[in-house]
Amino acid sequence: MKFASLTVAGGRDAIRTRFPGLTSLQLDFDFSDTTSFLPSPQVTVFHPPAPAYFCFACPYSDCSGEFDLTGMVDLAVSSRDSQASGQLACVGTRHRGVACTLCLEYTISPHWA
Repeated sequence: MKFASLTVAGGRDAIRTRFPGLTSLQLDFDFSDTTSFLPSPQVTVFHPPAPAYFCFACPYSDCSGEFDLTGMVDLAVSSRDSQASGQLACVGTRHRGVACTLCLEYTISPHWA
């Protein structure tokens, strides 16, 4: 999983500071697209010392887009539901100015102490 910008992530609060009592936060990513090549599903688990940074670059190496799940993570954690899921479309641009058509299907699973 590549972060959209590592320099921005360095200035973020830790998970333990932003979400006290959270023991881990799991993000599951599945992708769909109109092309035959799809990025592999991804799972990322954040623990209390990790930066609370939830912007991820589009997995297509030639795409300028990113997926910002910050608002969705905040909502999922504040609701204290065991899971939240949804979809985000990439709005980036790929090689030769072609719009990216990748769709991220995500599941957010906060785990409490």
